[in-house]
Amino acid sequence: MTERIADREREAGIPQKKRLSALKNHALFLEKQGMVSGLWIFMPSPLSHVSLKARLASDEFAPMSLFPRFFSRFRPATPLDPDDQAGLQRIAALVDKTLAVAPGFAARLAAPVAHARKFCAGLVDSLPPAVTIDRPSFSSDPLVHALFASADDIDSMLIASEPVRTYLAEPRSWQEDSFIALMAARRMDKKVLGVALQGEIVMTDVPQTLLQFANQTVILPADNPASARDAFLKAAFDSLLLTFAGHLARARETYRSLHAEREMERVRRRTQAGAIFPERCITALDERLQRQFQSLQPKEIIDELADFLMQPEQALSLDPMRLWVTRRGVIQEDACHDADAAAIHFMELKSRDRRRHLVLPVRVRCAEAMEALAHARETRAAREYMLLL
Repeated sequence: MTERIADREREAGIPQKKRLSALKNHALFLEKQGMVSGLWIFMPSPLSHVSLKARLASDEFAPMSLFPRFFSRFRPATPLDPDDQAGLQRIAALVDKTLAVAPGFAARLAAPVAHARKFCAGLVDSLPPAVTIDRPSFSSDPLVHALFASADDIDSMLIASEPVRTYLAEPRSWQEDSFIALMAARRMDKKVLGVALQGEIVMTDVPQTLLQFANQTVILPADNPASARDAFLKAAFDSLLLTFAGHLARARETYRSLHAEREMERVRRRTQAGAIFPERCITALDERLQRQFQSLQPKEIIDELADFLMQPEQALSLDPMRLWVTRRGVIQEDACHDADAAAIHFMELKSRDRRRHLVLPVRVRCAEAMEALAHARETRAAREYMLLL
């Protein structure tokens, strides 16, 4: 190959030094224009002009390939998915408004937001189908029976839910027979001494664990399953952002505390001029302040948020649970459960507060919810009337 290239050069009658000079000037021009990064082609080798000629003859340095590469820098960015764009807007609303105007905000967070939303969609899709909660289901469904101490607690939960009251006040609810919402409750197991039947002998003072739930609430009411899924997905993504917002608030509080401590140390030095204070105390505070200040810069916050959104399972997870529970609420082992024990299945959510909550899609009849609200208003009016007498 080298001999053939040399023969062609001799046939053209162009001196070698002149050709190398022309090629070098052309490469310097390309480097100034930003099209070639460094004169790597001029290696101290006797065959450098041969390799240069071969590369210049290739498609890499062809005129038609240089112009698209140059003008690609000025092409507009690929438009984001509408859902990802909405996720970026939620970051500005829930985390920090100033991040939206920081350089590289959308470019750095577009992929992490898409990854986090995909994770949240998987969590929502893993939820069980909606369970009807009403008085008949309290008697027939073991899960509903375990969630409430009595059937009246269902009405109390609906009355205390502000999202449910707001939904029922809207005209769209008047045309629907039922709505789907997300129920959350705090699981609280209680250790007691109870009575158990072992064979034909009734045993007393037997250690037992009662399954109890507290703080039952209903949120995110929706007309249909599709709307409910969208609402659940947005709530899951917002929960991730609120977790990071809490972390950011604690970091800023730490910075303010360090700054106050630094100022107190300076005041103490001025008021006690004759005392001797170690310089390392002030130096250590300055170093900590500098590190904390750097971590609170927009670029650092965006990078940390991107890493956080790429690992959402550390802040939000759903664990399937399966328990054998009697009608009295006693949890029993799988291998030795009583005849009246039934298996219940539910999902436990571990969110930003690290506590576990039951989450369950539920279906509520609008007529029964409105009746419970009307009964609550009548009861309140009767109490107010009795106070006036």
